Amino acid sequence: MGLCTKLFFFCVLVVSGLFTPAAQAQQRYWVLFKDKPALAEGPWVSEQAVAQRRLQHLPVHQPSDAPVHQPYLDSLARRGFSVTSVSKWLNAAVISVLPHQATALQQAGYIQEIRPITGYFQTTSTAVPFQPNYIAKALSQLKSEALFVQSLTGRGVKIGVIDAGFYQAPEKPGLATLFENGRIKQYRDFVSPGRQDLYGEKESGLDAHGTEVLLCLGGNDPYQKVISGLAPEADYYLARTDHGSLESRVEEEYFVRALEWMDSLGVRLVNSSLGYGTGFDNPAENYRPDQMDGGSYIAKAVQMAVEQKGMMLVIAAGNDGGNKKWQILNTPADAPGVLTVGATDYFSWVKQGYSGIGPGFLPYLKPDVACFASSGTSFSAPIITGLIACLLEEKPSLTAAQLTDILHRSSHLYPFGNNYVGYGVPNAGKALELAHNLSAFPKAVPLEVHGNRFIYKPKSRNNIADNGGIVLFRKQSPTLVMAQQKLSSRVKRIVVKRLPGETHTTLQVGTTVMELVWR
Repeated sequence: MGLCTKLFFFCVLVVSGLFTPAAQAQQRYWVLFKDKPALAEGPWVSEQAVAQRRLQHLPVHQPSDAPVHQPYLDSLARRGFSVTSVSKWLNAAVISVLPHQATALQQAGYIQEIRPITGYFQTTSTAVPFQPNYIAKALSQLKSEALFVQSLTGRGVKIGVIDAGFYQAPEKPGLATLFENGRIKQYRDFVSPGRQDLYGEKESGLDAHGTEVLLCLGGNDPYQKVISGLAPEADYYLARTDHGSLESRVEEEYFVRALEWMDSLGVRLVNSSLGYGTGFDNPAENYRPDQMDGGSYIAKAVQMAVEQKGMMLVIAAGNDGGNKKWQILNTPADAPGVLTVGATDYFSWVKQGYSGIGPGFLPYLKPDVACFASSGTSFSAPIITGLIACLLEEKPSLTAAQLTDILHRSSHLYPFGNNYVGYGVPNAGKALELAHNLSAFPKAVPLEVHGNRFIYKPKSRNNIADNGGIVLFRKQSPTLVMAQQKLSSRVKRIVVKRLPGETHTTLQVGTTVMELVWR
């Protein structure tokens, strides 16, 4: 089952006590402070977080770890503003007020900027139930037996899961061993922090979404001998930041707070199948497609997590690929540095129709990689996260940048990525080899084609069907796809006729990949 959650991030600037305006006239705002004066002595994070930074040669003491300057928050309170959220990383607070009140507040000397929160974070759901046989196909596609041979299970790796809820997770046979063996270390509900029954109380129809994501990450039923996740022996830190039936931008605040919480505990690897774009309950909060440029506050937070904190973030690309009014991925999947995961078909490794497309205006390639998911990128992302957990178990010193490079280079289209499936489907065996030797596989070289036709005769058709079949990605630039085309794996002669406007074509014939550059 593949739900890719798009979570709205709706930030409201809380009403000044001097006025009593109608609730609908208020708006949420990020209030960004200029500095953090009089910083106290650190560290402000756990010993585990310090150890992770030392392992990656990152600064141990970072100003962004320090709390927001309390007198600034006190000043907002004295002005009658109620702070609903605080981010130490962004050095910001969220309040809700009328626009003219926000304008007046801008004059305060300690405030750098006040930005209204518009835009939406959405959960894309599906009615297809979780089916382990679908996950088995994804594991097969990644050639995951290479991990099993090495007995890699994510042991010793801390994984954070930010999602919409983990309803009935302890009751799932595939997750029983995680709970019995103490692998679920902590769980925080940022939506309803007062809830007592974290796994048994249901607030929306999407409360089990995180449960199914967890099955794709660490699922293992020893009695039925079913493995549905590659990291059954990792340690898990769970965060609920999305209310499945109430979509608003406040959920972006919860997301950022969950990231900060996980970092403080030394969590190294984070998976989220949430994304913000369009579909908020309040249409004014919806983002525009051109805002999927890595500039949202949630995107900035995840970029900081990667670049400054050394965290590896894996984000689902979203399920709007078939939505003609949107089509592209959601934020924070647009952020530089995060590993964005799309979804492919199983038999021919083309983009699934629903999988979000990378915007053509980004200066970097998105998505990064992809793998099979039957009904949503929510379930392709945790499969890739499980693979990364095994790589970290094998070599804990790998940085987020190195892990991203390994995933890119081990994928079947590399180095000829595109905005449909990124660099394609990773190969677990290649990834393991690259973990020990980052230059193990040399780059392929493009082939210049003069004229408007190219003919290729496969020397052998063995294993073509088991390695993605025959696919053409027709592109109007090195990365932007015009159309994807599946051919029968039985054809003996492939004739590629150049389309109007086509400048590059990636020809995939099983494990053979060629990049045609039309001249």
